[in-house]
Amino acid sequence: MIYNTIRKILFRFDPETVHNLVFRVLPLLRWSFPMLRPFYSFEDVSNRYTIKDLKFRNRLGVAAGLDKNGELIEFWDAVGFSHVEVGTVTPLPQAGNPKPRLFRLIKDEGIINRMGFNNEGADKLREKILKAKKKTRKDFIVGVNIGKNKDTPLEKASEDYVKCLDVLYDAGDYFTVNISSPNTEGLRKLQDDKQLNNLLFEIIMKRNEIVKTKGLPEKCIFLKIAPDLNDDEINIIYRTALNYGLNGIIATNTTISRENLLTSINEEGGLSGKPVKGMSDTVLKKLNELNEENNDIVLIGAGGVFNKSDYKDKMILGAEIVQVYTGLIYEGFGITNKILK
Repeated sequence: MIYNTIRKILFRFDPETVHNLVFRVLPLLRWSFPMLRPFYSFEDVSNRYTIKDLKFRNRLGVAAGLDKNGELIEFWDAVGFSHVEVGTVTPLPQAGNPKPRLFRLIKDEGIINRMGFNNEGADKLREKILKAKKKTRKDFIVGVNIGKNKDTPLEKASEDYVKCLDVLYDAGDYFTVNISSPNTEGLRKLQDDKQLNNLLFEIIMKRNEIVKTKGLPEKCIFLKIAPDLNDDEINIIYRTALNYGLNGIIATNTTISRENLLTSINEEGGLSGKPVKGMSDTVLKKLNELNEENNDIVLIGAGGVFNKSDYKDKMILGAEIVQVYTGLIYEGFGITNKILK
């Protein structure tokens, strides 16, 4: 109820201005974060999940794109999430696309963004993750979503992903290869068969090299895909991920579709929130059907999760882990209590 009032006030202002304000104010209250933990404690052992060495204390996390620069890692831990996926990060800092680039669709409970991987770069993010991990609980997981710089040609994209992996490997607990954002020109072409094979080959080779030369553990690699894929495309991506031994697929990113919206809007970018749920669920269901043959790839559900019912839908369709983003904007930080209790 309290958040409903706060939301009405915040929604009167520009979305990115509000986002930046929240991410400036909350770090000033860092001293209070440990005091929040008792109010967001979920002790259901059956809700835990393990992927290799990743031990998720529950199955709900924060999706990539919200905390791009790892500003609030300790906060996500305090309010009960099992993990946060920071980023998308690129090797070099970049400003992203011109403003305005973030839009609310209040009637649809959605968001359109064309941020364009605005971030402070891999080196800065590494520092923030390592600093935050000194204060979070030991079982809190920090994933890193990696991408390419805008100015990097597509044929050299793998170099950027490999650089991110190299710089951040000791800091991140797992890594997600983002090939599905619609806001970096040409990025979704990396979902094509040949491009994806080349990219994953380089990433897995780099991981193996790091493990061998630095003596670090073999960390999980996930792939984040678009909701705008047909069955044949999903099948190719799944088989390729399986061939390279990827540990998980996140279904899905934002959509470029504008079907059945209540809001009249003519803005480019990725649409998230309730309008994408049906598409994301369809992709998740298809992946789960493919997964029934061997069950080697963990499925992570994202897209349109606002409440316990949405969360359960993802689980029924095959997700072992669920991530939220737009639901946090509309429902507030108490969304963990609404879903997990």
